[in-house]
Amino acid sequence: MKTIISFIFLFLLSSSVFGKEAAFKGDTIWYKFDKVLIEVTSNNAKQYSIDKLSIQERIKQIKGVLSEMTIAPLAEDESIVMTFKNQDEVDWNTHFKEIELERIERNKTKLVVFEDGTTFEKEQGQYKFHFLYQELEIKISINDLNNLEYFSSAEFNEKLKMVTDFFSESERNERKRMVGWLDLRTDEVKTYFSNIANQNYDMIILSGGIGAGWVKNSFVSDINFRVGLSFGKKGMYKNIYAIDYSMMYDFSESNDNDYFKLNHFVSLAWEHNFSSTPEKDKWYGFSVGYLVKRNNDFFKKNTFKVAVNKKINDTFTVKPELYFNDFLKNVYPGIRLSVAF
Repeated sequence: MKTIISFIFLFLLSSSVFGKEAAFKGDTIWYKFDKVLIEVTSNNAKQYSIDKLSIQERIKQIKGVLSEMTIAPLAEDESIVMTFKNQDEVDWNTHFKEIELERIERNKTKLVVFEDGTTFEKEQGQYKFHFLYQELEIKISINDLNNLEYFSSAEFNEKLKMVTDFFSESERNERKRMVGWLDLRTDEVKTYFSNIANQNYDMIILSGGIGAGWVKNSFVSDINFRVGLSFGKKGMYKNIYAIDYSMMYDFSESNDNDYFKLNHFVSLAWEHNFSSTPEKDKWYGFSVGYLVKRNNDFFKKNTFKVAVNKKINDTFTVKPELYFNDFLKNVYPGIRLSVAF
């Protein structure tokens, strides 16, 4: 049993410590042209504005793939999605490792709505081309494959210059998060931005829960409480710093006389969200605790513990642990499942 628990602990620890964090892509800009819609999701909308993305080179790659295949005509409710997956870094000259082609049902209900009530359909066109990088995603939507020729036109180059002039304005630097729609169908850029960019996502955490697990070859249960601070970045919670208080009960020496003698731990905890999209969190954490109140002989004096945790969802968290008696003596593993209120 100890071997199995130790393996689980080392596995989760390695995935937490050595797992590479994907870049958080909190900025989204839609660029609307006459027959084309381009969506760019990135960690910096100004750095990866459309005029800096070598779009014409991306179109050459699309045409190269299309020249080697035949696509059957699409029904009115169908779409073709071609996905180019690149390596971690943005390198326009690198060949893509993987290209996927998928025929899907066309979704006509995905909308982006701004505070003034302005609504745009963000899933336009039957042909969609996605370029995926660690730091950004580019989605190009067109109604007809002939629309690809628009990207080599003088008009498109003029639109790119309009985008350059727009992002050069100093006021764009004031936005912590940029979510907007740029309408480029006229001689002037029409813009719509969400005020969510100016919201504060830092918060105080007050929570509690119960847990159960296996420590020193014995079943244990606990009641825990947390006080902490959570800090956000561009509309997504990324870091938590907290103090945890846990009252642990073991069944190793339970009898009628001392059935509810609890051992109390206080821990300092840090958790980080390694996800790059708000739709799917990826929380891992680390904590160091100390036995502040000892009520039986299950733990020795001066007991410390270190733990990593993997948050499965908003309710369940897995916590592999290591316990140390009397300053790094008699090390033994444990694992617990925590359920949040």
